[in-house]
Amino acid sequence: MVRSSTSVDVAVIGAGPYGLSLAAHLRARGVEHRIFGELMGSWRHNMPHGMLLKSYPWASSLSDPGSEFALKSFCAECALPYHDTLMPLPLGRFVEYGEAFQRRYVPEMERKTLMALEPSAGCFRATFDDGEIVRARRVVVAIGLHPFKRLPHEAAHLPAELCSHSGEYGALEPLDGKDVIVVGCGSSATDLAALLHERGISVSLVARQPQLHFADHPRPRTLFERATAPMSGIGHGWTLAACAKYPQLIRLLSKDLRVQLANIRALGPLGGAFVKNRVVGKVSVWLGRALQGIETRDGKVLVDLMDASGARHSMRADHVIFATGYKIDVGRLAFLNPTLLRQIRLVEGAPQLSAHYETSVPGLHFIGPAAANSFGPVCRFVYGTYHPARHLARYLSLGLERLQPEPRARPLDRAVLP
Repeated sequence: MVRSSTSVDVAVIGAGPYGLSLAAHLRARGVEHRIFGELMGSWRHNMPHGMLLKSYPWASSLSDPGSEFALKSFCAECALPYHDTLMPLPLGRFVEYGEAFQRRYVPEMERKTLMALEPSAGCFRATFDDGEIVRARRVVVAIGLHPFKRLPHEAAHLPAELCSHSGEYGALEPLDGKDVIVVGCGSSATDLAALLHERGISVSLVARQPQLHFADHPRPRTLFERATAPMSGIGHGWTLAACAKYPQLIRLLSKDLRVQLANIRALGPLGGAFVKNRVVGKVSVWLGRALQGIETRDGKVLVDLMDASGARHSMRADHVIFATGYKIDVGRLAFLNPTLLRQIRLVEGAPQLSAHYETSVPGLHFIGPAAANSFGPVCRFVYGTYHPARHLARYLSLGLERLQPEPRARPLDRAVLP
């Protein structure tokens, strides 16, 4: 393969909601950039067809420079049904919206995969799967959650044909005709259980929690409810409303408070409102069971469980899906050069970021879920695309070489959460 070499001011890695939103703003401001990735890749390939987004439709828009192409506008243009809160948003429709956004605002997106990123004489050297080498003055990583799938250590030894993570679906056809156990109780677990059951697949849902929780079914809210628990793009309540609106203030809190907010208990695990009736009374559910061990025997999977009383029993299946979430750990990003990785200061595995989403390596930025330990839980939602897209595009358009390094913020250790 013939290698070519080019240079650019800004390279954006990732073509999901965060990467597309940033690229749209960079283009509007005339910042020289290139964006690389699979268009809506994780949404298209790593979430089951038929899934419903848990976020409200009004809070599921990408960020464009003129705030003109929200999801609502897309649905109106295509004569598709839409309501801000009272109807769910199907995954397929959201992917179509992302594709339309890309055609309108990010036509130069390049479908190629980053294989290696390393420092090189005052810039970054990015090598892609087609052999091209791009030297970029700044790199913004917007790769989403997919690289950070979390499996329990008990399952680490199992072959892929017997065990998988919920983030690997995608198409469900490989599970047809099998007995399946789904481990977990959040939206990924309940969505998968419902979809598998509706395909006629024998499925059991196993969870450590004693009860399944689902979001409340959408309905008009009273004035009192709106005053005491205001609606935000990431949930109800004053704490979440503050996190959704003021991520730059969240960054000023102490590390412990920021990490606490990034993993705030109010955000999960929680099934979607429109999935409850598709699971309860239909799917076999085993609650209050903690995983004790897992092994294979005669081509099957044996799952050892223990209930609250200490009693143990086993379940047998052809396949086990762990809907056990994600844990940000930049050490798992295979494209990061080891020398570069060692220079990145971390907060619980995630990069510690400046007010400009910049790591301790000058010129290397992270946006999206990897920024949550610095900017709070809004980074885990599509709603959060607004903040880094606008801020970074404005910052980069000023010409960073003319700016003095920003002073490090003093933690507000005594800050009190609402």
